[in-house]
Amino acid sequence: MRKKVVTIGNSAGITISPAELHALGLAPGDTVEVTVRAGVLEARAVSRYEDTSLPDLIAVINAARTRP
Repeated sequence: MRKKVVTIGNSAGITISPAELHALGLAPGDTVEVTVRAGVLEARAVSRYEDTSLPDLIAVINAARTRP
């Protein structure tokens, strides 16, 4: 699928449709890791908990267990 590069302020971007976001498991505001290799742009979804410490992860899990 071809996309156009668009200007966003002083930067540039490529739009992603809602269907493409859903297929990637992404939503507006999510973080992606962007890499360029041999002229290919790669974007990888980053877990919101990727840099979270183990004690903080346990707290998140416990909080989720106690929700009604």
